[in-house]
Amino acid sequence: MNAAIDTTLFDPASLDTGEALPRGAYREALKKAREVLFERFRAGEDIRRLVGMRAWVIDQILAHAWCALRLDAYTDVTLLAVGGYGRGELHPGSDIDVLVLHDQTTLGEAEGQAISSFITLLWDLGLEVGSSVRSQEECVEAARED
Repeated sequence: MNAAIDTTLFDPASLDTGEALPRGAYREALKKAREVLFERFRAGEDIRRLVGMRAWVIDQILAHAWCALRLDAYTDVTLLAVGGYGRGELHPGSDIDVLVLHDQTTLGEAEGQAISSFITLLWDLGLEVGSSVRSQEECVEAARED
């Protein structure tokens, strides 16, 4: 899949609006991608390719928002895609499962607020989000219980 160079699906430059957090540009990018993917579906393009492209578009939006909220400045916090989204298979109507992994016993107040703002933004954009915020130890414990 060469979605990274497919500007008819998503143009990363469209997010460079000069705004710190370009909510309108995010919404427009999501709308355009939804329309293009639906057109391609109706034209008979391989569904596996389309769900991969959809995941790629969401990757771009989430990565941009993560950085716009300065979460990339925290070296002990990272964003991971999990579930179908983590496998690069994001069907229309599927939720976007993300894990915010941190390397602390207790998450700091500033980091916690920035993460909360990030998750709230995703919901504000109309994305169905399944999110968890866990330390490495909490992930190990959850895996043992699963």
